[in-house]
Amino acid sequence: MLYVILVGSFVAMIIEFRALKEKHYIREIVCGMVFFAVGVTLNVLRIAHIELPSPLVGIRILFQPLSEFIATILS
Repeated sequence: MLYVILVGSFVAMIIEFRALKEKHYIREIVCGMVFFAVGVTLNVLRIAHIELPSPLVGIRILFQPLSEFIATILS
């Protein structure tokens, strides 16, 4: 199953890369490759049953100090 996902993703990336290369869209190629790499990595980790942290934990860590600061100002 992992190989099917990887091969399918790679084929889709090649098709998209050719279309963007003809139009000389360098930024879109770089951005697409970064997102592709992140997506494939996350899919491989999920298929390998490696527990991934929730994105909400990162958001909570990021905004907790701001929330406490606003609470102290308003109280």
